[in-house]
Parts: sequence; C-alpha cells; structure tokens
Amino acid sequence: MQVRRLDATGDLVTRGRMFLTEREAIAQTVVTRLKLFLGEYFRDVTDGTPWFQQILGKFENLNAVEALLRNRIARTQGVVRLLAFSMDYDLEARTVSIQAQVLTEYGEQEVRFSNVTI
Repeated sequence: MQVRRLDATGDLVTRGRMFLTEREAIAQTVVTRLKLFLGEYFRDVTDGTPWFQQILGKFENLNAVEALLRNRIARTQGVVRLLAFSMDYDLEARTVSIQAQVLTEYGEQEVRFSNVTI
C-alpha cells in the first residue's frame, strides 16, 4: 500500500518524502477514515464516520460510540486486527482523543487521532 503523505494540517506534502508505504500508510489511512464524515464523499455517500448522526453531542451510550469507532478502524484496508483501543474525553474542553494499536499486514502500528472537538 502506498498513499500520498499528509502534513499535520491535513494538506498534501509536496516536497521531500511525499509518499507513505506499509504500516505508516495504513496508520494515515485509519486517521483519514476517522476524519471522513458520513455522506461527505460524493462518490460513496454511504462511507464515512457518523460524527453528526451518532457521535457528536450524543454521548448517551459511550459503549456504542466506542463500538462505532472500533469498527471503523478495524475495517480499514490493510488492518488485520485491532489490538488495543482507548478513548479519552475532556468534557470541559469538549474534545476526544483516540489511541489504537493495530496489527497490519506489515506488523504492529500505533494510531493517534486527537483533539476532535465534540
């Protein structure tokens, strides 16, 4: 697997190391899939994370939210299995951070997705 590298702000890197492969590519793909809102991608409106529909502001059942996010990570191309998953909520700042350890086709990889405002 090879993907275009994104910088910290989510823009394409256009100089230096512009592509990611193997474990790094899969980790970036996981983060990209988490960032994609359900219905945002015009070619497949059924794809995406249901942030507005089932997650943001609807923290009635945290186990259901975790299950949605775990499933989204586990179903990413190249991920064999989700090994560890944790979410941290800061209700004062209204942010959520996700850390996951996944087994990929190329070995274990840590994935961090943080400071999402809820």
